[in-house]
Amino acid sequence: MKKIIYSLILLAFAGMSCEDDSTADISRITYYPTFSMEGDDVLVHIAGDPYTDPGVTALEGEDEIEVTKSVVQSKFIVPGMTQPGDVQYATLSEVDDDVPGMYTVTYTAVNKDGYSGTTQRIVFVLADEPDPSVDLSGTYTSGTSPTSVVTKVADGVFFATNVWGGGSTVRIGAYVLTSDGVNLNVPQQDTQTRIFGYGTRNGAGTWSMSMSRPLFSPPLIDLAKVWTKQ
Repeated sequence: MKKIIYSLILLAFAGMSCEDDSTADISRITYYPTFSMEGDDVLVHIAGDPYTDPGVTALEGEDEIEVTKSVVQSKFIVPGMTQPGDVQYATLSEVDDDVPGMYTVTYTAVNKDGYSGTTQRIVFVLADEPDPSVDLSGTYTSGTSPTSVVTKVADGVFFATNVWGGGSTVRIGAYVLTSDGVNLNVPQQDTQTRIFGYGTRNGAGTWSMSMSRPLFSPPLIDLAKVWTKQ
């Protein structure tokens, strides 16, 4: 599947000069980079299998230009290793296909006039093959907190509009990952604020989560958040 990302065309007009009329009424066009992405912008990969980036092409007008790539790694959260020093982003050149986590891949291109453009892909590396029958979608409540609407993004990947809960009025969305529908992982993410956590889901649809917000002083670490499906 190919996704096309369009950008604007900037018209740059040169001003008239009193000393040199050669620049009068001259205009030119600079084309911002446009991107054509091979594959989807969200991919699921299983740890241990070789990962090959599907690729992105950038054009300046009709001319292909160079694309550079950077990867931000956010590993799975490990119980007992949730202090801010234990949970850090890493900047890589490629997705580490041996390490479960969330990888944000940014593709950048710069046109001849120095204008840059970017597009992104998220690669979720799961520890095990996800069960395609698992669907956590629905509406969940946690005390008096704003409700959370959970949507299935791909097998093993869900987006929740709120993962903080516990009676707080703050609404923080994040991706929730699971291969078996029981063990839940929320790799560190920056949405409204930085957050991460882990937990389990029982057969009735209740999520028992330990969530952390590391930017508080002192950090809010492993706070219990219970979400119940309505």
